[in-house]
Amino acid sequence: MKIFKQIKKFLGLEKYTPYISNYFEKSNGLSGIYLSSVVIFLELFMLASTAYNQLFGEKKRTVTWLWMHVPCYFILLLAGFAMLIYSVRSFKNRKPNKLIGKTIYIGFSVISILFGMYISYLDYVKGEQFITLFTMVLFIFCFLSWRPIYSIIFLSLSFSIFYFICDRANEATYATQVNLAIIWVAIIMSAANNYHQKYREAKKDQRLEEVNEILLKLSISDEITGISNMSYFISQTLSDLHEKNVDVTKKLFLFLDIEHFKNFNEKYGFMSGNEFLKKIADVIEKTFSDSIVAHFSNDNFVIFTQDKNIPNKLEVIRSEIQKTDSGLTMDLKTGAYRPKNRDCLPIVACDHARYACNTIKKHFDKNYCEYNDDMNRDFYRKQHIINTIDKAIEKEYINVYYQPVVNSQTGRLSGFEALARWNDPEYGFLLPEMFINTLEEYHQIHKLDMFMLNKVCQDILEDQKAGGAVFPVSLNFSRLDFEVMDLASEVEKTLQKYGIDKKYIHVEITESALTENDGKLQKALETFRKSGYALWLDDFGSGYSGLNVLKEYEFDVMKIDMKFLQNFDGNEKSKKILKNIVSLAKDVGMLTLSEGVETEEARNFLREIGCEKLQGYLFGPPMPKAQITEKIKNGDYIPEPSLKL
Repeated sequence: MKIFKQIKKFLGLEKYTPYISNYFEKSNGLSGIYLSSVVIFLELFMLASTAYNQLFGEKKRTVTWLWMHVPCYFILLLAGFAMLIYSVRSFKNRKPNKLIGKTIYIGFSVISILFGMYISYLDYVKGEQFITLFTMVLFIFCFLSWRPIYSIIFLSLSFSIFYFICDRANEATYATQVNLAIIWVAIIMSAANNYHQKYREAKKDQRLEEVNEILLKLSISDEITGISNMSYFISQTLSDLHEKNVDVTKKLFLFLDIEHFKNFNEKYGFMSGNEFLKKIADVIEKTFSDSIVAHFSNDNFVIFTQDKNIPNKLEVIRSEIQKTDSGLTMDLKTGAYRPKNRDCLPIVACDHARYACNTIKKHFDKNYCEYNDDMNRDFYRKQHIINTIDKAIEKEYINVYYQPVVNSQTGRLSGFEALARWNDPEYGFLLPEMFINTLEEYHQIHKLDMFMLNKVCQDILEDQKAGGAVFPVSLNFSRLDFEVMDLASEVEKTLQKYGIDKKYIHVEITESALTENDGKLQKALETFRKSGYALWLDDFGSGYSGLNVLKEYEFDVMKIDMKFLQNFDGNEKSKKILKNIVSLAKDVGMLTLSEGVETEEARNFLREIGCEKLQGYLFGPPMPKAQITEKIKNGDYIPEPSLKL
């Protein structure tokens, strides 16, 4: 079996790959140029020499000789020209007809061999050497690459015919027979060697080509989905945007977000998640087959497409996502951005489309949104916030405002909540919900929170040195602070830096930050408690898992969300709910503080049900430190007796 394979391999009976087939065609095309050029030169020389001798030479050829030789020279010359023309076209990749090409190659080879046999026969009968045949077979079988099986067949047939006709004319001697046999073997071995050398070169080049294709694919393809990556997407869209015949106003950048994919990953694992993304990527690429598609990141894809039939195409993808048998409610949200001119930057366009997509993330009745002027203003304001947060901290465009917290029974000042206020040189006074939400979205909130802690510590240190009353201050910390740093350790270092007692710093965490079971966050809060910090649960009742939070976490103070005091007058349900919340807090060992107190009626009610602390515009809005100090001096606020004066 092994010997059979070796014989098959030697004879060149392997099936060619398209690359190897093309390699041999190109190689023969180049060899054909050299070979046909040599043949054309030789035949022109022979014709010119014959003509010169007939006109000016002393030894003129007979008419018979001319009729026997000159037509042969012309026929081989024409075959050489045909071979040259085809070989040049083939080598230049002009894709000539392959059937015609094979006909020309075989025709040229047959004519050359017949020419060699004929001229050599004429020489043989005259007792001369038959060199022409050997020259022609060397040309044909050693310059051009033939499968060895073809070389053996054609050479054997040619030499057999030549030997037969020569032997009929003059009986061949033993020496002639041996010489023919030796030359036959030598040319076959040379032809086979030439073929196998070319075949090895072809396979080597093929492997290099395959490696290059893999490297190229890796450079332009996404590893998970197999479709284009963002680098390739950007280069292709830039090229498309600058095509003169492309109307960019009729193009769209689409940003696709698969909702609840994170839950899919958690339930089935990352391998299944990647398979799902690959499946959806294939659907997207097939649905938008005439567009540029790429995997943006995680469960997000981007598309640069013509503004045609977009809703129907997106519905095809959404249906594929929704019919996934995962036991999860998965859906597709899409944001779109329409470029205004050719100078549009693809990465910025994708950000705009993503921004539009994010605006409908919590809208269950909306699956598609196109970027507009209002979004554009919001987008650039957000970019300004992210780009200037460091400068705003350094130049103190951000200031600490203090909102009073009073004892519900005595009305005396018991502390403050520190709140950030940003007065920007370009945008003016920014609302807290503008910059806080943006900083959280881009994971920059820790910069603001640590700045606030440092400023509060500086203000407390200033009060201590002045010998005045020192009030405890509660500070809000984001859930993200716990992810980017060891918050308990950082707070401790900051207080030690300023020499501030931890009883003056209360750590506030919003209820919404605790809705997920996060062991890291829970451990950090336990560290705060063990270190002696007071923990406050902010905005209780704003989320949907408040009771579960009380079960899982330990807090000292519960801050009741201000929405319970909205439309408070005459709302008996609100009063009953508040009364039960305060009672529940007492049962689990927590003090209560109610936010948003604006009327005396609300104040009296909260005092009656036992809410210990109050905060709201009835007692004062958030104010700068200097204004607070002035009000304390004027007696507008009277500190609790327990606070140092």
